[in-house]
Amino acid sequence: MVVPVHIMAFALLFFGTMRVVELEILRAHSLDAHHLLEEAVKELHPLMVGHEKAEILHAVGEFADAHKLLDLRIFGKTGTEIGVLNRTNPEIAAFLAGEKEELFRFDRDGEKVSMIGMHRLRSADACVECHPPAQILGVATMRLDLTDQMGAAHGSLRRNLVLLIAGWALLVGVVNVCLGSITRRSLARMQLYALPEEPDTGFSDEDSGLFLDPVSTELFESLRSLKEDQRSREAEVNGRLRRAEHLASLGQLAAGLAHEIKNPLAGIRGVTEILRDECEDESQRNLFEQIVIELDRVNRTIHSLLGFARPSVPKRVPTDVRALIEDSVHLVRPNLRKQDIKLEIDVAPNLETFRLDPTHIRHVLVNLVTNSVDAIENGGKISIRAFTSSDGNELFLSVSDDGPGIAANLHGKVFDPFFTTKFTGTGLGLAVVSSLVARNGGVIELMSEPARGTTFIVLLPDDEAEVESTISETRG
Repeated sequence: MVVPVHIMAFALLFFGTMRVVELEILRAHSLDAHHLLEEAVKELHPLMVGHEKAEILHAVGEFADAHKLLDLRIFGKTGTEIGVLNRTNPEIAAFLAGEKEELFRFDRDGEKVSMIGMHRLRSADACVECHPPAQILGVATMRLDLTDQMGAAHGSLRRNLVLLIAGWALLVGVVNVCLGSITRRSLARMQLYALPEEPDTGFSDEDSGLFLDPVSTELFESLRSLKEDQRSREAEVNGRLRRAEHLASLGQLAAGLAHEIKNPLAGIRGVTEILRDECEDESQRNLFEQIVIELDRVNRTIHSLLGFARPSVPKRVPTDVRALIEDSVHLVRPNLRKQDIKLEIDVAPNLETFRLDPTHIRHVLVNLVTNSVDAIENGGKISIRAFTSSDGNELFLSVSDDGPGIAANLHGKVFDPFFTTKFTGTGLGLAVVSSLVARNGGVIELMSEPARGTTFIVLLPDDEAEVESTISETRG
């Protein structure tokens, strides 16, 4: 499609240029012819003054012979050429019938090109005796052969046009080669990101960017950004799928453990308690008591596993937050006193009740405080703070300790099931906390640095506020 358009454009350019050249040649030679005719007419007027017609005709004939190079001819006012009887020229007659004083035009006869000029002859001052002033006496014509000039102009134009077409073809060829190379490199560059599984294209990250045109560069950057976003989303989705599969398998494992271990465990604990109560040897009684304690620990682990895999539906009720915190830490106060750990509770003065599931949040607080106790080991401080957002629709609970802290590379793993840094830990405490918080529509965040302690922040929304917000948005 491009080639025919260019050919048509060059054809129009050629014929248009030829027309312009011809008009310029006509204009230039018209000026010359105008001066030549004026000079010839000035010389002719004195020769036409006389009373003898034969004498005038003879003088005019000699004048015309003297200007053969101009092919000068004189016509009477009827359009008949002087010296040629009964031969009226229709073109001269038409010119005399018009109003133009002079006329110049091209005349083509095969390969021959001529310019014809016509000029009216009017009576001069010397003719007043016989003719009125400015009376039309006839027409003087001339003919200039412009075949050589027009041929030279056409030849030069053709040569220039050939050079122009050749230059155009060369330019198009070079541009096509360059664009082809750029396009191949651009496509190869994009292929590295669009189709990473394809074989190596031979272009590296460093050199391919040097050959991209601006449009391809922008397209490549958009493609690369899109591909990176896609890979990030795929990695996130895959991670969620793996976590979902892990949780599903964990749920099946928890159900099996509950069925296969819980009941036999209860039987073993009952028998152990009977043996402990009937034993008179103090050392053996202590041994049986230790067995019961360890069986209780195993039982708590099973319940934690069940709570993580199959958490109950939250039952939110207005709850006294301070009383809930006091009740939760009451379960771990013996360990606090044993390890000489100070506990600080700070509840905002304007915080009285908040809608939440007390069973779930108690479990969350106990696990977080227990985790801090295990981290501190001996001597230290644990702080529990509670406050609401400015609109009262969100509850913030934070548990902080001044323990050894958690390395940054472990922040993303602490909530994973079975991940623990303690030799005796099960890795289920924080996993259960995360599951319960999520079940209640909240989020939990970790802030910790090595040797600077650890803080867990729990954000819980008010379910009634969420419902009211949804209703207002629907009405709006």
